[in-house]
Amino acid sequence: MKFLPYILRNVMRNKLRSIFTGVSIAVSLFLVTVMFAYVNMQDEMAIESLKYARIVTTARQGLTFPVPIAHVDKVRAMEGVKTVVPLAWFGGKYKDDKIPFAQFATDPAKVFDVFSEFTIPPEQLSAWQKDRTGCVIGEKIARKRGWKVGDKIVLKGDIYPVNLELTVDGIYDGPSTSDKEMLWYHYTYLDELLKQARSQMAGNAGTMFVKAERTEMLPDLMRRIDARFANSESPVRAMTEQAFRQMFTEMLGNIRAFIRNIAIIVVAALICVTGNAMAMSLRERTREVAVLKAIGFSRLIVLTLVLVEAVVIAVGGGIVGVLAARGLFSFSDLTLSGIPGFSTFYVPWSTVLFGLALAAAIGLASGLIPAWRAAQVSVVDGLRKVV
Repeated sequence: MKFLPYILRNVMRNKLRSIFTGVSIAVSLFLVTVMFAYVNMQDEMAIESLKYARIVTTARQGLTFPVPIAHVDKVRAMEGVKTVVPLAWFGGKYKDDKIPFAQFATDPAKVFDVFSEFTIPPEQLSAWQKDRTGCVIGEKIARKRGWKVGDKIVLKGDIYPVNLELTVDGIYDGPSTSDKEMLWYHYTYLDELLKQARSQMAGNAGTMFVKAERTEMLPDLMRRIDARFANSESPVRAMTEQAFRQMFTEMLGNIRAFIRNIAIIVVAALICVTGNAMAMSLRERTREVAVLKAIGFSRLIVLTLVLVEAVVIAVGGGIVGVLAARGLFSFSDLTLSGIPGFSTFYVPWSTVLFGLALAAAIGLASGLIPAWRAAQVSVVDGLRKVV
């Protein structure tokens, strides 16, 4: 600790260079932190979903193939199943929206039993269950669009050949990491419209969300659900929510490999930038290093001082960049920004710690060669080089 003032003085000796080096590290680690946060957030949400003991069931051929609504009652009758709801994606257009928000037809009597992490005032839930053309919406989307109970929402069918005229009967809330940008409405309302339109899409559940009695029952229950419909005209594939999220991620390609490769390139560039700044700083202080060794500083101490100086600069920039990412997504309501996919985005603390450790590693790596060269400078050569 006695060398700390000396190290800090060297860090600030050329303020402009240190600031630019720190800013470059801060900006780069901000981006790396956000990218890794996406992956870590998916992992955390997947682990969190296990405690809700839910199974997602889709058609075996894929999400775009139908699951008959009759499957819902058959699964509900199976041992170990607490309840089941259909969740049919509508994908309708609202006014001039180019990207549809999440709209699902479901069972209003059971859906809050399956998604037990969400809460809604009892009187609003009761009103929705009695209103065939009613809907409930998440707290975030209500705030984003200024919707309130009693408002009318008209959705123009894109996938389905019908339009929905809905009334907001309630607004649900839930944990900060949950999806509060969905709209749920009566499955029977959609099905009646499709039957009136003589659409072949009538009678399809989309996907089924199954609530098991206990988490330990999930593997056996998934196996039995698959087997129950294996020889039917509409075989299904049951999976945990964790696997369902992973399937969506895989649709976007190998995101993890992409993020890892980008991070490696960014870290390599930062090591070069920081290492160059440290080399310039040490070259200007060759005489000073020689004097330090002349008065008794060993090679190990000189090497350690330079390494710590590099780490201080890197970690300083890292703290700014990583905490800026954490703060931006914690205290800013990006729901209002309208950026798709950022309604539930956050930076986990595990990613913050990873970012700070990465900053320290960058400091060590970038300072290694300048520190080794400074430690090798002899007193005579050091003084002769300047005088």
